[in-house]
Amino acid sequence: MLKNILYAVGNLTGILLFTLLCVITFQHYQQTHEFLTFNLIIVDGLILALYFIRHEPKALIEFPFAWFISIIATLLPFLYRPTDNIALPELLSLGYTLQVFGMVAIIGSLLSLRGSMGIVPANRGIKSGGFYRYVRHPLYTSELIFFTGYILSNQSIANGCLLLLLCVLQYCRSKIEENFLLNDQSYHLYMSCTPYRFIPGVL
Repeated sequence: MLKNILYAVGNLTGILLFTLLCVITFQHYQQTHEFLTFNLIIVDGLILALYFIRHEPKALIEFPFAWFISIIATLLPFLYRPTDNIALPELLSLGYTLQVFGMVAIIGSLLSLRGSMGIVPANRGIKSGGFYRYVRHPLYTSELIFFTGYILSNQSIANGCLLLLLCVLQYCRSKIEENFLLNDQSYHLYMSCTPYRFIPGVL
């Protein structure tokens, strides 16, 4: 009963949240034409579409801290701010390249998830195909690549601190998610076949 209530609340909250984010980012893009904002429109729109086709979870985490940290990590990127104060202009081209690469990887990771996409940890079936064949958390890695590129293109102490915080949050999310999914025996098999969490051959 509690799982059904949490699922319904989470589904409705997600649809409302990403609908609102799509509207806000589109309005912001009309004013600024920022590359980051354009990418956020694409990602938010894709996530919103996936909410309408995602599977009902076999199990859904009820740990409040997991919900809190997942929502904070999802909303944190909206605190990044563009800046004209470029201390290291030689890093700008690398920053733009990482943003493009990261955005392609984010879209690929979301399409690999399809109906298993969710903000808080849940078991909607263990995904082992697509980008999930190479690492266990390709979406988190892709986001960090993209925002690293954004920081290199918008160099400020505040943006750098936000990136460090995002790294910590995504690591915590991955640990919480894996501890939860280990209740499913098939996740043990997936971990043995895909030993790396974020970077193939490294981490």
